[in-house]
Amino acid sequence: MSQRNPMNERYTSDDRRGTTRKSAASAKPKSKAASSVTVVPGGKKPKTKEQIKAERREEDRKRREFNNRYYKPDTLRYKRLRIAWWVCLVLAIGCCALAFMGQDFLSGPAGVVVLVLTYVFLIAAFVIDLWPVRKERNAYQERMRQVELKREKAERAAAQQSQQKKGTAKKGSGKNQNRHAAQKAAPAAEEAPASDETPVKPARRGLFGSGFRLSNREKMQAEKKAAKEAKAAAKKESAE
Repeated sequence: MSQRNPMNERYTSDDRRGTTRKSAASAKPKSKAASSVTVVPGGKKPKTKEQIKAERREEDRKRREFNNRYYKPDTLRYKRLRIAWWVCLVLAIGCCALAFMGQDFLSGPAGVVVLVLTYVFLIAAFVIDLWPVRKERNAYQERMRQVELKREKAERAAAQQSQQKKGTAKKGSGKNQNRHAAQKAAPAAEEAPASDETPVKPARRGLFGSGFRLSNREKMQAEKKAAKEAKAAAKKESAE
């Protein structure tokens, strides 16, 4: 093991040339911690004020279009209320005109009565328009809103079903397609009219084995019999 020389200048002189190496943590500049740290959670970005205003304007536009489309209900009660409103309004206008134009011959309590009737008919027209008519209109609009929602749901469900059918048709293999074709062809064959030709009956099987084996055996027996007959005929000819 090596030993350091005590007479080396590094140990004898007062001037220290070497310095200790600082670590990375100590060399890093220190910064003060922030007083408040805001952490934004991941996910959807918050909407800006312009986007919120645009959405509100779009909702208001759709609401106005809906109200204008279903402003006049087609119910019998609404029609009667509108007739009553028109009658009260016309009577109020007539009484008002009579009260101002007939001041010469409507003197005293008659003019006051006509003027009071004017206010009565006018107030009745406002009351009919504000309460019963508006109530009937709101009920009609709510009913039509439910109808439109059901229609949209039905259209959405029909679109989903059509997409699912298209997806299953694309995913189906040739084997499944042949199977479906055979299933479709079966009822068509049942519905087809019967032909005039008599069906050919299949060959009956014997007790042992199939009909094919019996036919071969019969052929062999017939060949043997023909060979015996040929030999017998040859013997007769040779004997003569």
